[in-house]
Amino acid sequence: MASTRNSSPSVDLAARTSDCLGQFVQPGDRLVAALSGGADSVLLLHVLRKLSRAHGFHLSALHVNHGISQNAGRWQSFCERLCEAWGIRLDVKQGVVERRSVEGLEAAARRVRYAAFAEVDAEWLVLAHHLTDQAETLLFNLLRGAGVGGAAAMPIVRAFPGCSGLRVLRPLLGVSREEIEACVRSEGLSWIEDESNADVRYSRNFLRHRIFPLLRERFPGCDTVLARAAAHFAEGDVLLSQLAEIDARNALREGRIQVAELCGLDEARARNLLRHVLKRAGIAMPDSARLHEAVRQVCHAAVDRQVCIDLGQCVLHRYQGGLWLAPKYTAPVAMDWRGEDSLDWGRDTLRFDRTRGGGIGMERLEGMAVRILPRRGGERFQPNVRRPRRELKKLLQEHGVPPWQREIMPLLWCGEELVWVPGIGIDCAWQCLAGEAGLQPSWEQA
Repeated sequence: MASTRNSSPSVDLAARTSDCLGQFVQPGDRLVAALSGGADSVLLLHVLRKLSRAHGFHLSALHVNHGISQNAGRWQSFCERLCEAWGIRLDVKQGVVERRSVEGLEAAARRVRYAAFAEVDAEWLVLAHHLTDQAETLLFNLLRGAGVGGAAAMPIVRAFPGCSGLRVLRPLLGVSREEIEACVRSEGLSWIEDESNADVRYSRNFLRHRIFPLLRERFPGCDTVLARAAAHFAEGDVLLSQLAEIDARNALREGRIQVAELCGLDEARARNLLRHVLKRAGIAMPDSARLHEAVRQVCHAAVDRQVCIDLGQCVLHRYQGGLWLAPKYTAPVAMDWRGEDSLDWGRDTLRFDRTRGGGIGMERLEGMAVRILPRRGGERFQPNVRRPRRELKKLLQEHGVPPWQREIMPLLWCGEELVWVPGIGIDCAWQCLAGEAGLQPSWEQA
């Protein structure tokens, strides 16, 4: 653990942080500061504590114990003692990091950390990223082949993905690491050192300890210049997003890109629209080569060809003139229904609601073995008494059920008879009569 004695403050971070808070934070807002115990987060919490009364916000802290280091318990204890001394409520989240994750230890730890952040109940999650972090992030993202969005690095303010009402604030983003260290020393604050920060096997640490010292020697002030470049990229990213919004007004129907509209754009603009839709859907951005190939196949493959492109988290399908994003899915094996209100069907949910005068006649189900099965092919079905029994394949086509959904949809059987098909209905021989107790299944897709 490091500690220092008091000296005169070298920079007035409080005033600069106050200006930032004044732009975004309203009186009564709840702020949760992410506290690792390092110098950056300790100083951030210290400054926020000083400013909380003047700005009228409610302050608490959050520590995520990743459990990676043998010192993780000591770091948690340090954060607990610090918050107790300062009169600040601290929430601690325990995370389990997959050490052999294919994405790497750094990325796996970040995913665990952000999963903990997603549980924050507040208006603001405040992070201690600073100008030097911004420069490192820009260079790191460029070396990964990131586009304009990645080169924009970190914004001062952004919405937290998937959490309505929670926003991220980085009030120290214009402050260098040197300024922060000087201020920590001048304020006489204590902090902890994470030994992994010196391990150059991690890419970010390699950039920080090996590459940036050389850059600063040859290009003094490069941190500020790179952070300024990130701001320029951020402006470009905003303009590209605005262009994508304009294109989306013409190209999207029911949330799906229309192939004809996409093909009417030049390729760069088409890829920009596809990125926009993926980002809005919360899907991790595939690499540029895959996006190039997706647009090429969608716009140039023969009309009668099924286009199916793996985008990593999901699969992009071309179907009936539109582009559909579908999760990767493996249909479960057969399962029995024994009166449950719901069953898990892979990542989806099957619900069984009790009704009267609608659904499947409950009396007919009594004493019968009810099973849920995926399609096997060759099924026949008669939902309408006025029409003959027909091939299920034809019915699914007529109802516009996409091919990839046909293979994973749950079918309800009673003995050897197909009783219910999602999106089509109940076989006429099993439909509930007026006034009778019934069962209405439904398929809720994730």
